[in-house]
Amino acid sequence: MPNIKNSLIALSLVSLISACSSTQMPNNKDFLSAMQSSERSAEDKARDEGRKPEKVMDFFDIQPGMSVLEVLSSGGYYTEILSHRVGESGKVFAQNNRFILDVFDGRFAKEFELRTQNKKLPNVSHYITEFGEFDLKEQVDAVTIVLNYHDMYSNFDEEKRFKVLDQIKTALKPGGTLGIIDMEAVEGVHNPKLHRIHHQIVKDELAQAGFILEAEASFLNNSQDDYSKVVFDPSVRGKTDRFVFKFIKPKA
Repeated sequence: MPNIKNSLIALSLVSLISACSSTQMPNNKDFLSAMQSSERSAEDKARDEGRKPEKVMDFFDIQPGMSVLEVLSSGGYYTEILSHRVGESGKVFAQNNRFILDVFDGRFAKEFELRTQNKKLPNVSHYITEFGEFDLKEQVDAVTIVLNYHDMYSNFDEEKRFKVLDQIKTALKPGGTLGIIDMEAVEGVHNPKLHRIHHQIVKDELAQAGFILEAEASFLNNSQDDYSKVVFDPSVRGKTDRFVFKFIKPKA
């Protein structure tokens, strides 16, 4: 009898694991299929090699059904990826301010409109809101700031930066994730003209704002990057050394 009982328990566990796997696999397959879809532009697919969006989604633990606030979506490269990742039951708040939509003769606004026209990304809401005026309250499971924290640091004074960070924290549910990717800089005096930021500045400010650093990843590191060059220089563009941080809003 003990052997039969143990066998039944083992079979039950196998069935449970199989059931869990079967519910998770289609979601993953749907996302991978969407990433290779002919509806995604060749330009976006070419960016994937350097940006590794699948690894980013995995590291930030973005799951189907989540609500995500994307800070400064610009033309929406990551908006589209997040949309596919969270799926039909999820939601993406793609934040842009008026400046980013008007600059360069409205280039980013046009790109975002093209991406979302005809309800191609029905789970995306274009959250056109100025920095410091976010009004979401414990509505999102995750927030992403990709390649834009350096601009916040360069263009906002400390009071405004911490106001934005406080509003991001307010938008997050307790235990929610704040994922940040940015381009590494030399330690020392910050040079806004390079569009880079030293990783320790980000760590210190997020800690001061009450976030907990849970993990950091190296899959976007590049030791061959030249920190003395602006990130738009053809010799480094798309190949900069980037840090990837996952912060958590405390549960209490």
